[in-house]
Amino acid sequence: MTPERFNECLGLLRWSQIDLATALECDVFLTNAWSNGLEPVPADISAWLEKLAKAHQKAGIPGDYKGKVLKMKVGG
Repeated sequence: MTPERFNECLGLLRWSQIDLATALECDVFLTNAWSNGLEPVPADISAWLEKLAKAHQKAGIPGDYKGKVLKMKVGG
């Protein structure tokens, strides 16, 4: 997995490097190294990210909520 694809997958998942490090319970400096091409992304992480990113891309995001705000009810 290239650093570009790694970052693209994180973007599709709406995850930061910190989010991924938290999910993997690893050092954020490791996810940063993968993101910047300083260390290769392990094959199992690549495969997992690809599966998750493809599922998120396929499912999409419900569009009816863009710009929605909560309308507070006054009284009881």
